[in-house]
Amino acid sequence: MNLDSIRSSVISGDCINTLKALRDNSVDSCVTDPPYGLSKEPNIQEVLSKWMAGEDYSHQAKGFMGKSWDSFVPGPAIWREVSRVLKPGGHILCFSGTRTQDLMTIALRMAGFEIRDVIEWLYTSGFPKSMDVSKAFDKRAGVERHIIGEREVPDKRNGHGRAYGSSLFAGEQTGKIVHYITEPSTELAKIWDGWGTSIKPAHEPVIMARKPLEGNTIENVERYGTGAVNIQDCRVPSGQSNEGRFPANCVTTDNDEWYSQFFNITPKEISKKSSKKDRNSDWQGNVIDLEERRTYPGTGRGVINSKYTMDGRERKPVESRNHHPTVKPVDLMAWLIKLVTPPGGIVLDPFGGSGSTAVAARKNGFDFILIEREEDYAEVARARAC
Repeated sequence: MNLDSIRSSVISGDCINTLKALRDNSVDSCVTDPPYGLSKEPNIQEVLSKWMAGEDYSHQAKGFMGKSWDSFVPGPAIWREVSRVLKPGGHILCFSGTRTQDLMTIALRMAGFEIRDVIEWLYTSGFPKSMDVSKAFDKRAGVERHIIGEREVPDKRNGHGRAYGSSLFAGEQTGKIVHYITEPSTELAKIWDGWGTSIKPAHEPVIMARKPLEGNTIENVERYGTGAVNIQDCRVPSGQSNEGRFPANCVTTDNDEWYSQFFNITPKEISKKSSKKDRNSDWQGNVIDLEERRTYPGTGRGVINSKYTMDGRERKPVESRNHHPTVKPVDLMAWLIKLVTPPGGIVLDPFGGSGSTAVAARKNGFDFILIEREEDYAEVARARAC
């Protein structure tokens, strides 16, 4: 495949087949947000046995929001192709889920990558997805709980779901949500009142890996322009220093948290999550030229686009031009691209989604190759980046 013909383009198709058509050592970096595989726990022995034998592992479960494409993490075969097309010393920054980071890292290692670090993306808009054990006992017993009060919490939905760090759900505050406070009824419910099954998400790991160098660092940088990271242009703005803070392996786009002064990678006036405007805009900041779609966003309970939750409550429909469920903030992607991509370089995203990597690349003078299997999402990515 002629690289010039696909430079700064969105390609529809399966990523591994598309990657096989690219030349060896032809791209400078890879910044990607692949499927996290947040589904049923796999049989790890079967997974590793398949991977060690050079075979793909097929996971028979639905993933995030009922999406089949998110049922499991990409295996070593895909990452081998990414490694092949990367120049020696080329970096990959790969988002992953906290529960499946170990599998993603193993897959990258088995593909030949060297693990260099893990960057933690911090946020405070995470929504706990914990089952209330006390309420579950009362529900099993078929008894109702008495309402003894209520409390209001900020509604940070951006018109496309509830608040959550990974984008679709993070946005500006739009009002208040009322939660009813109930008291346990059964004896077991009283014993286990206050117990749950998980804690609130507040970070996502970004695995930082590198294709092995040819020679030493400066020899590789001299020949290929890859192998180093851009410290100077990725410093964190600081009131204590004109130069800024040395970039750390924790980053955020939050502006007003206690850690913001240390890890905020965006100027104060543009610090934000992936807002409704961010996700529905092109690389120049204009609203994308696509029709709005009515959707019923997932709430972690039931299937996405269902009008009702699993417990029968009706969802409120929303209108959105970008209907991808996990849109990363463009400013976050821009910082990551700038960290590992030489000036004028090509950044690859084999799991392109709705195009945040491409938007960030184009806004900052980089070329991109974005691959997306789902044509609905590829159409959004083209509208945003091309």
